[in-house]
Amino acid sequence: MRLIIRLVLALCLVVGTNSFAEPEAMKVLERMGIAAKQLNYEGVFAYQTGQNLQSIRIIHRADEQGETERLVSLNGAAREVIRTNDLVTCIFPEGKRVNVNRRPLGRGFPSDLLRRLGSATPYYEVVKGKQGRVADRLVGELIIKPIDNYRYGFRLWVDKESDLLLKSELLAEDGHVLETFAFSTVEMGKTIPDSLLQSQISSGTEMTWDRTEPVSAANMAATNLLPRWHIAWLPEGFSLVAQQNRIKAKNGATVEQRVYSDGLSSVSVFIEKIRARHSHLHGGSKMGAVNAFGTILSAHFVTVVGEVPAKTVEKIGASISPADGKQR
Repeated sequence: MRLIIRLVLALCLVVGTNSFAEPEAMKVLERMGIAAKQLNYEGVFAYQTGQNLQSIRIIHRADEQGETERLVSLNGAAREVIRTNDLVTCIFPEGKRVNVNRRPLGRGFPSDLLRRLGSATPYYEVVKGKQGRVADRLVGELIIKPIDNYRYGFRLWVDKESDLLLKSELLAEDGHVLETFAFSTVEMGKTIPDSLLQSQISSGTEMTWDRTEPVSAANMAATNLLPRWHIAWLPEGFSLVAQQNRIKAKNGATVEQRVYSDGLSSVSVFIEKIRARHSHLHGGSKMGAVNAFGTILSAHFVTVVGEVPAKTVEKIGASISPADGKQR
């Protein structure tokens, strides 16, 4: 599953400079970001990608210590996510294999989408749409169109009274809905006791991380990862936001991963030296909104994966080459 990354300050910076956005639409975005961080609310929302449908309960509290948010899976395997500001803890039942996934319950709605959107608005047109209803509440629509065909668009529905985001759709280039999530019920402004923010899985496995992951220039220089491979093309606005080396458990091969993002959309590049003959993706592959492209380059498996159109991962993959031009 894919589905939690800084909003209000970034929005304030781009409101006056984004030539692609309607001023009133940007004001709605700014208020929406503030509401998501400062409101107390509790509700149930559905998240759907492809044939997979999840129902998730969310409890969010804001106080002098910051934000605390609890997400509870209501169908399928029992899972909970508790976020305290940027510290995220995933709880699984005892004996359940823990899959290291930074978005174990959809997109960490609504904080993740809003935080990422703030820094990405220069690469998207933001305009107001029609009014409607979500969870029996009056909402206004925001339409977010990318400036090119290398990333997806969004439609958002924002509560007219509270400015809380109540529904979003991820849109393909042709307007087809790839992912959606929407509240079915929501209560706002209520008192949230500590008990509602504590896990109900009494015995389980926990995984905790800090979701703020800036790239360390010193670390990259020390590990000397970047000079080995050259990526000649990325969509406008995409830059390196994370990188790591890890060891594959099955064959002991070192896998280099780089993550590139415009703030909202992201792409991962995996580079693995071939150690033995085994199956590997060659060409394109698609699962829901995620596209992948694989090839073999200079005795390495190269795989590009992202929640972007197929043409994007293919073009990035075709632009990768060894930085020194030598065979390895």
